[in-house]
Amino acid sequence: IMKMKMTPELQVQIELEAHEKECAIRYQAVDDKLCALDRRMWRIEAMSMVGTLGVVALVVAIVMK
Repeated sequence: IMKMKMTPELQVQIELEAHEKECAIRYQAVDDKLCALDRRMWRIEAMSMVGTLGVVALVVAIVMK
């Protein structure tokens, strides 16, 4: 059986490809978390706007009396 010696270039290429695959998985996880945070921020912003409009409407109603 012939043993093939791995050249340093081939070893680096294999390690680089493994690193790229691992990074792609990590970047996808980060992107998923950022998307979830974006949706959460939109909900918080909407609740803040509704609350502000409610306070403004209450002040207008009190002033109009």
